[in-house]
Amino acid sequence: MRTKNSKKVMRILTILCIFIGFAAIAVGVVAILKEEYIIAVAMLLVALWQVFNFRQWRRTLR
Repeated sequence: MRTKNSKKVMRILTILCIFIGFAAIAVGVVAILKEEYIIAVAMLLVALWQVFNFRQWRRTLR
């Protein structure tokens, strides 16, 4: 089911995706500095997943 403002919703999700990606990178950097490598790897995976989502949603907005 599509809503009337599906492009608006997709744009909001895209902005949220970018924000989550940057937050994951920031947490990953802090984790590396504190030598918490498992957390750093997990945050890197989250950031990469957000890049994948961003590409998909950008195609949907076109």
